[in-house]
Amino acid sequence: MRIVISSPPKMGNKWIKCLLSRVYDLQWIIGEDSPDTDTRQFRQFVQEGRFPDDTIFHQHCKYKRRLCDAIDSIPAHLVTIVRDPYDAFVSMYHWIQTRTDYDRERGRVRKKERPRDAMVGKAIDDPLILEYLADGYGQQIQRAHEWVHSGRAIVVRYEELHRDPVGALTRVTNQIEPVDPDRIEQAIEACSVDNMRKMSKRMSQHVRAAKVGDSRDTLGEAHLKIFRDQYGELLTSLGYEVR
Repeated sequence: MRIVISSPPKMGNKWIKCLLSRVYDLQWIIGEDSPDTDTRQFRQFVQEGRFPDDTIFHQHCKYKRRLCDAIDSIPAHLVTIVRDPYDAFVSMYHWIQTRTDYDRERGRVRKKERPRDAMVGKAIDDPLILEYLADGYGQQIQRAHEWVHSGRAIVVRYEELHRDPVGALTRVTNQIEPVDPDRIEQAIEACSVDNMRKMSKRMSQHVRAAKVGDSRDTLGEAHLKIFRDQYGELLTSLGYEVR
């Protein structure tokens, strides 16, 4: 059993990875051990035996048909998780505020800043944040759209996992390999918000509110207008309300 999770950041990648790893007793491939998402280098990663049986990892790459072909040839199961882009944006904003401290503690210095780094130390309604939302965040929504509509991945919704975790996880595992309902229940308990935060300091930074609808209490009209004007069609295509 091998599983690859591919979704944009802050969609719930670590949650679904935790759940599926618990269900199937899979080891995480993390950090520097994770593969490059270039198709040729990914194939080399597999050939070198670095993606052994009974492992799982997540990545944030764009949808690529050849990469999916490479994953299928292993064979491995491909899963993508999608979340309301409004909530995912708020989650990313808060994560960035802690990410700088995490990098500093480990002496990491990026050679080139990412566009979203402009959010560090800024209020969520700061003009720079709005600029990033308008000019940079769309690629994350587009990436989710491509994976959801690719037909190559098992799709799970973050909101569904909250609303009906047993039903959502059962639907996913039935497409991978059906399991006893007890394993589903045990995985959900093991991967609760509190338990995931206790796994590591880095995990505690990744798992913040872990709830649905956080953006409704956080985003103002300026944010909503950008979402409407820039991303309305993408939001509708993903199955989310345009506010």
